[in-house]
Amino acid sequence: MKPFSNLPFSEMNNQTTMPLLEALRVQAHRPHAPFYTPGHKRGRGITPPLADLLGSAVFQADLPELPDLDNLFAPEGVIGQAQALAAKAFGADRTWFLANGSTCGIEAAILTTCNPGEKIVLPRNVHRSAIAALVLSGAIPVFVEPDYDPNWGSLTALRLRL
Repeated sequence: MKPFSNLPFSEMNNQTTMPLLEALRVQAHRPHAPFYTPGHKRGRGITPPLADLLGSAVFQADLPELPDLDNLFAPEGVIGQAQALAAKAFGADRTWFLANGSTCGIEAAILTTCNPGEKIVLPRNVHRSAIAALVLSGAIPVFVEPDYDPNWGSLTALRLRL
């Protein structure tokens, strides 16, 4: 991974910096012709009811991976900087940002770690995206009951009792 060049070294661990948000702010206000997707062309292609609901300003910042906004699949700039800051904040070695929400992450985790026929332990109340990943991966689920927390009135983290 290349070093992140957009932040000075002194700010690389500064949790008050927001490299991706700042780059997005700059790009959203930069005058240019939007010859790229999404097709709403920085708000000009939005239907009036949608603009009334969300406001038109939000569409100025709905931008693809322009060069100054980095590449989610091979981050070397502001996305990489933001991921490094997030990892530090979470106490993790590394953090990846997802598109498509947690469904994509759950599916990626199972597809990355499970081969066809391998077993995976999952709570009985697993998210439906895990079921889809089981089908795609060919892994075999071993379902266990999660604990119930009466204080919260809900099922909680799974604790295996060996």
